[in-house]
Amino acid sequence: MAASPSLAGEVDGGTIYRRQCARCHGAFGEGTTEFPRALAGERTPPQLAKLIAKTMPEDDPGTCVGPDSDKVAAFIHETFYSKTARERNKPPRVELSRLTVAQYRNAVADLIGGFRSGGQWDSNHGLKAQYYKNRQFRDNDRVLERVDPQVGFDFGEAAPVADKIEPHEFSIRWEGSVLAPETGEYEFIIRTEHAARLWLNNPGKPLIDAWVKSGNDTEYKATLFLIAGRAYPLKLEFSKAKQGVDDSKKTKIKPKPVKASMALEWKVPHLPAERIPERYLSTARLAPVFVVTTPFPPDDRSIGYERGTTISKAWDQATTEGAIETASYVLSKLNDLADTTTSAKDRPEKLKAFVAKFVERAFRRPLNDEDRKRHVTRHFEVSKDPEAAVKRAVLLALKSPKFLYQEPSEGDAYALASRLSFALWDSSPDDTLRKAAESGKLTNRDELRREAERMVVDLRSKAKVRRFLLNWLRVDPVPDPSKDAKLFPGFDAKLAADLRTSLDLFLDEVVWGDKSDFRILLQDDSVYLNGRLGKWSQNHGAM
Repeated sequence: MAASPSLAGEVDGGTIYRRQCARCHGAFGEGTTEFPRALAGERTPPQLAKLIAKTMPEDDPGTCVGPDSDKVAAFIHETFYSKTARERNKPPRVELSRLTVAQYRNAVADLIGGFRSGGQWDSNHGLKAQYYKNRQFRDNDRVLERVDPQVGFDFGEAAPVADKIEPHEFSIRWEGSVLAPETGEYEFIIRTEHAARLWLNNPGKPLIDAWVKSGNDTEYKATLFLIAGRAYPLKLEFSKAKQGVDDSKKTKIKPKPVKASMALEWKVPHLPAERIPERYLSTARLAPVFVVTTPFPPDDRSIGYERGTTISKAWDQATTEGAIETASYVLSKLNDLADTTTSAKDRPEKLKAFVAKFVERAFRRPLNDEDRKRHVTRHFEVSKDPEAAVKRAVLLALKSPKFLYQEPSEGDAYALASRLSFALWDSSPDDTLRKAAESGKLTNRDELRREAERMVVDLRSKAKVRRFLLNWLRVDPVPDPSKDAKLFPGFDAKLAADLRTSLDLFLDEVVWGDKSDFRILLQDDSVYLNGRLGKWSQNHGAM
């Protein structure tokens, strides 16, 4: 039996390990070819000492006992065996995370939106409707104002206001905003036998223009890409004109009115067409939202939710194209965004101020002297064309890592503000949150809570919570609703859409209702039904 190392004099646990253990377990307990398993576990030092005294060294067990086994056990535990030692040896890396596709689109939308003023989404659901006794939309010809919960009317041969409007000729204008529950391509549909036009998110150009009719078409469609959790300004006009030649003065017989109907529908991504529900309409008149439509490669969802962890040439190219798309939009709306006019003498200074604020909001913190010189001043110094300077500044800012990547959360108050806004909104901080960071309020727990409570009721937060819950329930994206017709007679895409609506209403009630309680998600057995779902469930004994 070999003598214990301590017999030759006082030695520490590290020396004992290197002499008797390292040849089998590696210099740092990482393992060797013969014993590949690393020395790591949950035993306490006394438990390790007992095991060592009984079984170690492998080729001569029982030769490391007493004080030596205690010393080497303490060394192993402290150096690489325990959980604390493992975390100390391999601390988590502080890494940058790029914006996800949703975060990029939201951040750019809010970056542009910060230069616009508009109303707020409110609980006055429906659209503000104005009814006129002719086709002119003149104030003195308006006979009725009200809020219509939806646009879906079959007037037949009558007038909407029988005692004030002739059924042969009248017009209606609806105004307000529409909220997008999903991100993606929406198809908007107008159904009418008469003239109609729809403006959506662009007051200057109709999305659907059927004001001058030709042929017998009664259905008009157009698509638009929208971001979830945002409301878009909407205006819809309908006009019924006299049909044919009016010979009533000669014959003293008025022609019979023709039938008239008007409906506004949409197709939410992956769902069938339906009349736009009242809960997605508001009488509030909001500012347009800039939506980046550049296609991006999908984010990594290997652990169940999107992460900005992968960088590819396709993603880099998409950010370039997105920056070009944004810069083009900025130039097309430059005077409005910078609050100036083309002939204004102070226009160059207004554009420079606009760029400074744009870059500051893009970087989510005040600009230091170096950033201000590189991203603002230099562009106006090297170019005699202020608009060209604006374009270069926007492109450079949107391609900067300071915009495309999130800061580590261990940063200052501005980093904390960004962490909070991306957590709740998938977007950059708004002016209120930036001012809170600037004043140092976010270092106070109560102030931080107040900001979070203000932000969590925002439409963007509600959209993110909805998406999380749908992902948790594994119905995002929308699953294939097809069923065996023999086993489920009468089940079709519309019924599947009704079930989706039922789920949405339930989730809204659980999370945002007066009696919000997460336990309802697991315990409640109630279901929202409409007539179609109720009839189907009654016939099939479901629900």
